[in-house]
Amino acid sequence: MTVPTPEKSAFHDSDVKIVIAIPARLGSTRLPRKPLASLAGRPLIVWVAEKVADCAQRLGKQLSLSPLEIITLVATDSNEIAEALKKNGIRTVMTTSELPSGTDRIEAAVSALQQSGFSLTASTLVINLQGDEPFFCIDDIVRLAQAMMSDKNAPMGTLAFPQSSSEHFIRSSVVKVTRNTLGNALYFSRAPIAWPRNLWGASDTITALSEKMQNKLESPFLQHVGIYAYRLNALRKFTQMEPSFLELSEGLEQLRALEAGWNIKVIDAKEAPFGIDTADDLLRAENYLKEQGQSV
Repeated sequence: MTVPTPEKSAFHDSDVKIVIAIPARLGSTRLPRKPLASLAGRPLIVWVAEKVADCAQRLGKQLSLSPLEIITLVATDSNEIAEALKKNGIRTVMTTSELPSGTDRIEAAVSALQQSGFSLTASTLVINLQGDEPFFCIDDIVRLAQAMMSDKNAPMGTLAFPQSSSEHFIRSSVVKVTRNTLGNALYFSRAPIAWPRNLWGASDTITALSEKMQNKLESPFLQHVGIYAYRLNALRKFTQMEPSFLELSEGLEQLRALEAGWNIKVIDAKEAPFGIDTADDLLRAENYLKEQGQSV
């Protein structure tokens, strides 16, 4: 399935202000064929895409944008994913399997949009949502978009949730971020930052902290929420840059931008991320839907 060609006259009169894009690759190590995994009787990617459609409507109302000014899409390399979405009328853009990351997949999909006639500009905001987070908070996306639309010079933005769990703080799978007084990121890390010296001292190892888990953090750390907003020109530059030393060291793509001297706006999130990476996560999501009365 390819992206549809728009009506030229409509899009000549209205530049696209926001693209909300979901990268979806069929391959997954911990949860095989994750985008098509059944969640309450429907593929996971369908849950995410339909939530994105609701998000687009809310953004339109909050930012006074017309439906022509906001585009939603799923960027995928899988005909099976495209077929699953076709039944729900959700736009998909086919991209090559050779792309190294979801960010590269998003950039390729946006380029395909332009080639097919959609009117995008260098300042068009591209919001990269995760294809395995069906319960993302729409209000958080609205706040991120509002912050980026208000600051036209910001190349990139993301979200962070104030987290007080000491267990999360020392877990390497939980990414932390620190920011400066202007609200821009200083650093992202899998390691505990900033270290609470007054609580845990200056010489303990991470392993030793497991014995002190009863100690709650006196102030929350910022848990990174893996949702990004890029200016289109910044997204293009980012995907053309080589992976950086810090990025390769931590396994965190956003460090490529920081190491290049970019400002990354960090906006407070109301809710912590809930990604589905394993079969246990899928079961937890099923239970959550049952509690919400949404199971089928």
